[in-house]
Amino acid sequence: MEKNNRPKICLCMTGKTIEDDLRVLDQYRSVVDCVELRADCLDPSERFLIRDFPEKAGLPCILTIRRLKDGGKFEDGEGVRLVLIAKALSFPKPDASANYAFVDLEDDFRAPVVEEACRTFGTRIIRSHHYLDGMPDSLDDAYEELTLEEDEIPRLNVNPQNSEDFIRFLEWCLQKPKTDQLLIASGNYGIASRILSWRLGSLWTYASPLRSGMEAAAPGHIDPLDLINIYNFDLVDSDTTIYTLMGQNSIAQSLSPYLHNNAFRKMGKNALLIPTPVDSCIDGLKILEILGGKGAAITVPFKQDILPYLSFHSTDVQLIGACNTLVWRDSGWAGYNTDADGFERSLLEFLGKQDISGCKATIIGAGGAAKSVALSLFRMGARGLVLNRTYSIARDLARKYNFLYGHLDDRAIDLISEHSDLIVQATSVGMENEGDPISFYEFKGSEAVFDLIYYPVKTLFLKRAEEAGCRTMNGFKMLCYQAAGQYKLWMGEPPPAIYSQLEQPEQL
Repeated sequence: MEKNNRPKICLCMTGKTIEDDLRVLDQYRSVVDCVELRADCLDPSERFLIRDFPEKAGLPCILTIRRLKDGGKFEDGEGVRLVLIAKALSFPKPDASANYAFVDLEDDFRAPVVEEACRTFGTRIIRSHHYLDGMPDSLDDAYEELTLEEDEIPRLNVNPQNSEDFIRFLEWCLQKPKTDQLLIASGNYGIASRILSWRLGSLWTYASPLRSGMEAAAPGHIDPLDLINIYNFDLVDSDTTIYTLMGQNSIAQSLSPYLHNNAFRKMGKNALLIPTPVDSCIDGLKILEILGGKGAAITVPFKQDILPYLSFHSTDVQLIGACNTLVWRDSGWAGYNTDADGFERSLLEFLGKQDISGCKATIIGAGGAAKSVALSLFRMGARGLVLNRTYSIARDLARKYNFLYGHLDDRAIDLISEHSDLIVQATSVGMENEGDPISFYEFKGSEAVFDLIYYPVKTLFLKRAEEAGCRTMNGFKMLCYQAAGQYKLWMGEPPPAIYSQLEQPEQL
């Protein structure tokens, strides 16, 4: 392969047959640079056919036969594995493209005859170590163990157990000079290392063809098409401005990167939004600092926790008591909230109205999302009802806007009936396709029903409302319009029309 002067993708094949692997490879050939044959995933009878895979694949190939203890599926012993590796690399052909370009050998696997053959016939050795359950005490020492031979490519794979682990890994990677190496952080915490592999000095990022239905080769793998279409992986360079999506592990399922990165690409912005699961606001801000980030989208549970770290609070942040957008200013982090405006715009579009003054609306929940909804409804002149399982929290929110309030249970049936022009579901109930926060309430069919959740596309709450004849809407358009507000804050210019034109993908 050419020198590491642009981001590259290695597609990991975990099919049970060579035919399966080649069929799936054809679906991704245009977007990947090399392919790793995970021969340990093949049916045992198929493993004897791996010699001809490079020629059939037509791309630079890595041979990997990963052991159980390293996260693979091979369990037939080192003797059998050595024989398979030797057979796969034997009888090198004059056309180098018909041979394996690389072979992955763990740091405790030494086979002098195989290694000498590799050096003689041009197959480069990737010397790897996989820390499946965490991090080594010393990243430097772990790395040095992989660099005993100058011509080998060190591959260090760690599995951060928390955001502090990932921060340590990130800082370590960025202080190392770029060379022929592979530095990988697995799992949810490590997702940024896969998207920013080039920035972290890796030859390529490993990816799995997940959209084909093939099993992921390792935790945290991203589909190559998603790397390109969601994360603009092919456009990342040293000048790319980084924005982060700050939240907990679930943010890996967020559509925010899809929205923003599509807009950045469309408008020719050398910018990228990446998810960064963290355990605290401090860790999220630290990652932003390390990456030189200029802003962030903040999601649960940090919309309120971030407030003490802000040098500026917008009016909406002050009124709502929550922040969903960070922008770096000379004085520090400025905090904004675009949720209320996003809800208002999406609601009016849903109702087909420009004025909802006098509308009687029920808000289910009293958390951060509900606070944005309440402010928006108040500004539009609606008459509100706030229901929450914790009565005092419902009361505190409602009193800010002279709304009514009550318990989120069957005691509220009459209150909902009186405030049923619009019902807004602003809790997390339904995200896992389970639960209906007002299962005790029987829809009449005349209600307009809005669920802020956008995946699943139709929650049980929305399905029940729809079956009763209600008009329904999920939170995708609200997400789009609040994201448009974030774009304006980050870029200092009006958001492009793409935010209102994008269709909701059927799946994440």
